[in-house]
Amino acid sequence: MAVGLEVSCPMCGGLIEAADKDELIRLSQLHTVDAHRYNVPAEHVLASMAPGDTEPGQGEDAQ
Repeated sequence: MAVGLEVSCPMCGGLIEAADKDELIRLSQLHTVDAHRYNVPAEHVLASMAPGDTEPGQGEDAQ
C-alpha cells in the first residue's frame, strides 16, 4: 500500500502514516490518546500533514 499522507506526533515525534485524511486523523488520535492521554484535534492533524512516501517503483522516477 502506498502511503498518501503522514504527520509527526507533536508530543514524541513519532511518524504516523495513512492513505487518506480520515485515516490519518483516526490513527493520530488513537496514538495520542493511547501514548500521551491527549486527543489531538483533527484540525491540528490536518494543519501538520505532509505527503507521504510511496512504495518502491511507485514514485515519479519509476519507469
